[in-house]
Amino acid sequence: MFKADMENATGRKIKRIRSDNDRVYTGRFFKEYLSKQGICHEKTVPYTPQQNELAERTNRSLVEMARCMLYHEGIEKKWWAEAVNTSAWIINRIPNTVTAKTPYAIAYQKKPQLKNLKVFGALGYGHIPDEKRRKLDAKAFKCRFLGYEDGVKGYRVLDVTTSQVNIVRTVKFMEITNTGDLMTEVECDDKDGDEDVAARHATAPSREQTLTLAIFNDEVYHSNMR
Repeated sequence: MFKADMENATGRKIKRIRSDNDRVYTGRFFKEYLSKQGICHEKTVPYTPQQNELAERTNRSLVEMARCMLYHEGIEKKWWAEAVNTSAWIINRIPNTVTAKTPYAIAYQKKPQLKNLKVFGALGYGHIPDEKRRKLDAKAFKCRFLGYEDGVKGYRVLDVTTSQVNIVRTVKFMEITNTGDLMTEVECDDKDGDEDVAARHATAPSREQTLTLAIFNDEVYHSNMR
């Protein structure tokens, strides 16, 4: 899935993958798949993360950023995967100090759109569709911003009443600024110009595992995030 998505989006072929010696990457089926696709597999020496320093350093940055967001907003640690994914979304849109380009621009050859950028953990009120409420029921539910849903025009938000993660398109966020509270009313737009339309209101599964991927000169560096 990742291979097809990236190659279709970038027009470039994956030539090499680097990973640790986790059983996920050393099994027979994975080896056969790489061989069939003509992808070179580089593995690090056991207990030597220094040989995969790019992915390890990226993982460290993601975890540190996620930790700051969780503690700053007072969100439970069990939502760490949501914070990590949102951290990755942000980092991929920050200019690189060497190339002065964002990872997103390098991969997709176009500038990312930031008009839907929101503060992680921001309090909001998500719209409840007419089909899901009765005449005198509330028109919105209280939620907190967690991140962005892949491939759709929607925000991932935490329902503070049910503790469920929902995907919403129309929502009001109250974001804290240096000058006080800023309320923004948004209908989630096409974030980067190539996503599909989201369901107006849907329950989403919580993220359980994150994979860190970096693309440089047609090479993908891959490390498991546990």
